[in-house]
Parts: sequence; C-alpha cells; structure tokens
Amino acid sequence: MSHPLAKYVNDGGPIPEELLEQLAFSEKMAEIGQLAAGMIHELNTPLSVIVSAAQMIMREEELPEFVREMVERIDQEAQRLSQFTKGLLTFARRDDDAGRDADINQVLREVMTFLKYEAQKRSITVVEELDFHLPSVAADGNRLKQVFINLVMNALQAMEQGGTLLVRTAIAPDGSVEAQIADTGPGIVPAVLPRIFEPFYSTKAAGEGTGLGLFITRTIVELMGGRIMVRSVEGEGTTFTTIIPSA
Repeated sequence: MSHPLAKYVNDGGPIPEELLEQLAFSEKMAEIGQLAAGMIHELNTPLSVIVSAAQMIMREEELPEFVREMVERIDQEAQRLSQFTKGLLTFARRDDDAGRDADINQVLREVMTFLKYEAQKRSITVVEELDFHLPSVAADGNRLKQVFINLVMNALQAMEQGGTLLVRTAIAPDGSVEAQIADTGPGIVPAVLPRIFEPFYSTKAAGEGTGLGLFITRTIVELMGGRIMVRSVEGEGTTFTTIIPSA
C-alpha cells in the first residue's frame, strides 16, 4: 500500500492541511505508544516481585487472618494489574503473526476484559452471547482486536446515560463467522448513516475523534475478505455486524 503522501509528492501538488494534521497526529501517537510500551515493561518487573512476595507471605502458617486477607487482596490486585499491562502490550504489538488463524471468541473476550472498567464507569451492562462451536477465522488476531476495540468503544461512548452492550457471535449462513456489537444508545440519524464509513467524517465534537475509526475498521475487515454492516434505529440503538471468512 502506498504512503498517503505519495500521490501529492509525485504530482507536485499541495498537501491538504487536514492530511498533514492527521499524519502528524499519527506520528505523535506512534511515539507515545513506544514510550508507553517501555513504561509497561518497567512496571511488569516490580509487579512480578509484589506477586511473588505476597504468595511467599501467604505460605506462612501462623499468619493472622486479617493479615492473610490483606495479603491476598494485594496478590489479587497486583495480578489484575499485571494482566492489564500485558493486555496493553498485546494491543500495541506489531502484526508479526499476520495471516494466522484466529479464535474470534478469544479476541472478543480479551477486548471486553480490556474495556471492562470503561463499561462499568459508564454504568453499562455487558451481555455476552458467544457461540463456542465456531471455526477459526482466516484473520490476524491483532487486527481483529483493533476492529472490535473500535466498535465496542463507539458503542460505549454512544450510551452516555448507561445501557446494555450485547456482544454476540454465531455462524453465518455461508459458513463464515459473524460477530455483532449492539448498543442501546440513541441510534444514528438516517441521513448520517450512509456516511459513517467515510474517512474524516465524524459526528463527535471537535477534538473528540479523527473521523477515521470506522473507515479504518471497514478497511481492515475488507482486507481480511470480510464485510461489515450497520443497522440503526433512532431511539433504540445501533448494531454493527462483522462477518469474517472461516479458516
């Protein structure tokens, strides 16, 4: 795939200011990502020490009950934080294993674990209806995570007053694997619906989105040989259905 600036450089034409701003923002986020990855690695070492120390203390037989309870809590929270940092590294990792088959249920479970706090913070109930008899999909797991984290975040952000998020998987009629992300938000205005996958188009307030999320999501899905569809009813909610070919 050619660089976004290539056609302007080759043609000698002016580079749109909007594109320059987006590229600058992308570069900034890449640098932040590299710094964050380094910080996460640094965090994992003391977390491992805390977990090991807590487990050694819990082996003591004469430990007062209230002390044991506190140490168990330290162990649980340290392990939870360790899992969270490992999840961050997974999302930041490059697609070195691109082309391998993926378990779409596992991908969704990892995404929902990663976004669990975000849903709780917004008083959103998460309902999972996963078909555990699904075949693997012919897709890269890391790219699928990018797709679903975008769709889930959009759904969570749509439910400002709380609501229900449905995450569902099933086998499509053609044997492909289908994943639905449905929210009970305000829905999308019919006039806007045909434009939501356009690049740089956003209904969010200025500074709250680049307008590229759904465009990138659809592009990734199509590169996998899949397709993405949306159905929305004003006042009832929105459902995104992603269909990926089975392996």
